[in-house]
Amino acid sequence: MSLTAFVWVTAYTTSAIMAFVNPAYGLFGYFLDYYGHPPLRWWGDELPDLRWSLIISLVTLGALVICQEKLAKLKNLPHPQTKWLLMLIATTFIVTPTMAVAKDQSWEQTIEIAKLGVLYFLIVRTVRSHVHFRYLMLIQIVGALWWGWNAFEDPKRIGTRLEGIGGPDSVTSNATAAHLLAIFPLIGVLFLEGKGWERIVCVLAGVLSLNAFILCNSRGGFVALIVTGLYAILITRGRFRRKIMVGMTIGAVLFYSLMDPQFIERQSTIKNYEEDDSATSRLELWKGAIRLIQDYPLGTGGGGFAELSPVYAADVVEAYGKNRTAHNTYLLAAAEWGIAGFMFFAGFLVSTICELHRLRNISPTTANEIRMYRESYAIELGLIAVMVAGLFTNRVYAEAIYWLSAFTAILKNLYLNERKDASNSQHELSA
Repeated sequence: MSLTAFVWVTAYTTSAIMAFVNPAYGLFGYFLDYYGHPPLRWWGDELPDLRWSLIISLVTLGALVICQEKLAKLKNLPHPQTKWLLMLIATTFIVTPTMAVAKDQSWEQTIEIAKLGVLYFLIVRTVRSHVHFRYLMLIQIVGALWWGWNAFEDPKRIGTRLEGIGGPDSVTSNATAAHLLAIFPLIGVLFLEGKGWERIVCVLAGVLSLNAFILCNSRGGFVALIVTGLYAILITRGRFRRKIMVGMTIGAVLFYSLMDPQFIERQSTIKNYEEDDSATSRLELWKGAIRLIQDYPLGTGGGGFAELSPVYAADVVEAYGKNRTAHNTYLLAAAEWGIAGFMFFAGFLVSTICELHRLRNISPTTANEIRMYRESYAIELGLIAVMVAGLFTNRVYAEAIYWLSAFTAILKNLYLNERKDASNSQHELSA
């Protein structure tokens, strides 16, 4: 067995055992699988062909039930995004048996959405301390570092684009770039606010993951990166804005130094998109998706657009020789799950952002609150980045969206618990 496989399986097993000390450690094992999913790695052939993510999820769930009494208590808080997510899941279970044009595929996508909902609840209910939340952020950063190292060590490029580096839902270049965009703000904020060793990890992750992002050569990802940078300046204030701008300047210099001729050449086609076959075919797919939504406002079920693409995007299908998907998260949601499904999905995203804004309306007073205040910026920027990238690729079933929303719910729990503890201490002093 290779050293990589041995280290991975040892860390995975340790997280499963430690889950019964605190279920958060089991959750860390889940992310270990996502970022180093064995079936996608060369060393994965040395390990048993198991459903690693399902196993660690069940272990974490069992540990959560067993350890419930000794964990920090959570109030049954209403998280607005949770309601939207439940309505989206319910819609998929209604559309699939009644409207789906490819029922087997639609059931697979319905189960996928339901699994993402279960993962969302598991994350929210498991992480109950700021220490574990901080570790959760670090795991995302270390995961991006790992991908970046793989891209640096053995970049598998098809044409001018990096492929095969990401996780189970982000193995293509556009998807990998979109996921890395969700992690960049976490790297930036932790670098600005973290301890010495955290900053070292962030520097390594920043350099390697940025290089991987450039190798992905994603035009949609590059647009999303620029939009997110502008949004970061818009929503930050005071001294923190100055820190963000310094960090962005360092990142821009690093980005410029890492760019290669292939990246520059491909990004230059953004301005003259009509001369690029890939860009024009994407526009045709979007037009086809709009026509499909007009004809099927109640949805076509999971995989419905791909099934009907020979009708609604005939020229593109003929050119590529196979059925095509929408290459747009929001059009795909509406095409597959109907206008109602699109509204619930959009409500899920928008309510998460609104929740982050509400959290920042609570003026921080303690060191923990200040850290959480800054982390809320990182989560919002990551979500905005994925949402913008989603205009050019399919992210309806991407885990990062649901993680970031769950992280938002955790922050709300921690914020209110922090305020409750401070209030109790003040009451005791007064007494």
